[in-house]
Amino acid sequence: MATTEKLMLNKIAVKMKRFNMSEIQQLLKILHLNLEWKNVVELVEKCRMRLNVTNVVNVIFQYLKDKESIMEVYHRVLLVDVIYHQSGSWWTVTIDKVKQNLLDKERIRNNIQAMLDKLNINAITYVMKFNQFFWVLVDKTEINKKTKLKLNVPSFFTIPASNVSHIFHKPRNIDGTLLKIVIKSVGGSRSKPYPLSGKNLLSMVSLLEDKNKENEENDVHRTALTNNYRDEDVREYIGQLFGTKKRVLNSFTINVESDLSMFGNGNLPGKMCKTRIELKADNVIEGVKDMMLSGVLQPPYPDWVTKLPVLGKNCVNINMRPQ
Repeated sequence: MATTEKLMLNKIAVKMKRFNMSEIQQLLKILHLNLEWKNVVELVEKCRMRLNVTNVVNVIFQYLKDKESIMEVYHRVLLVDVIYHQSGSWWTVTIDKVKQNLLDKERIRNNIQAMLDKLNINAITYVMKFNQFFWVLVDKTEINKKTKLKLNVPSFFTIPASNVSHIFHKPRNIDGTLLKIVIKSVGGSRSKPYPLSGKNLLSMVSLLEDKNKENEENDVHRTALTNNYRDEDVREYIGQLFGTKKRVLNSFTINVESDLSMFGNGNLPGKMCKTRIELKADNVIEGVKDMMLSGVLQPPYPDWVTKLPVLGKNCVNINMRPQ
C-alpha cells in the first residue's frame, strides 16, 4: 500500500471512531464494500472481542489494509462524517436565483466534474443527498513535492434541496474557483459572502428562512414590558419571541460605536468609542434566553435581543449617537 494510502487508512480509522454503532451500520452500506454488518459482527466475535465501536473499526481497518485502493472509501468516509457530525463551522454565501430543475445529485456531480475537466483541475468529486441537502466534497489531487506526505484538505459544500438562495461551505477560506464551479453546477452565476456561520446547518437554514419576518406582536409585548412587568409577563414574552424552533448559534458579535457626549463627557465632543462584544457558546441564543429569564437582561430589551431569533446573522452593528 502506497504511503498516501496509508495516511488515508489511518484517517479513515480516526474518523470512523466518531461514529456510533448505528451510524457505522449505515456507513457500511454507503461505502459499497464487499462487507456486510453481519460479517463484521462475526469477525469481532471470532477474535473474541466485545462488540463496540473501537473493535468494529479495528476489524474494518484490517479488512481495508488488504484492498488495492481505498481512495473512494476515504472520500466517502470524510463526506459521511461531515453529514453525520457537527464539527467545525460552515460559512454562507448568497447566490442569485438558481434553476430548480438542476437540483439532482448526479447532475450536480457531472456538472462540477465537467467544469473541473474543462479548467484542467485534477480533482475528485462526490455528491450525496441527505436530510434535504446536497452534500458535496471536492478534493484536489495534485501533490506538492514539499508536502507529499500530507493529505489535501477537501472542500465541502452544502446546497439546500429547495428554495436555494444560499450555499454553505467549509473551510472558511474556500477556493474561489471551486466555489464558482459549485454555484454554476446548480444554475447560479453570482455570489457574495453572507455574515452567518455555525455548526448546525438545519438551524442556519431556519434562521435564514425567518430573517425577513416581521413580528409586530413582539413589538407590542416589548412596549408592555417596559413598565411594571411581572415574571410571568417575561416568560410569556420570551415564549412568543423564541417560539418552538430549535435555533442554534455558536457565536455572536456586537459592534458598538458610541458618541462619548451621550455619557456626559463634554470634554470630548465628537469623539467616538468603539466596543466589540463577542458571545460564544454551544448555543448563544439559548444563553441570551437564559439571561432574560434570570433578569441579567431586563426590559426594555435592546433591538439585537428581540431580533436575535430571526436575525439570521452572526453579528450586529449598533450606532449610539445623540438625536
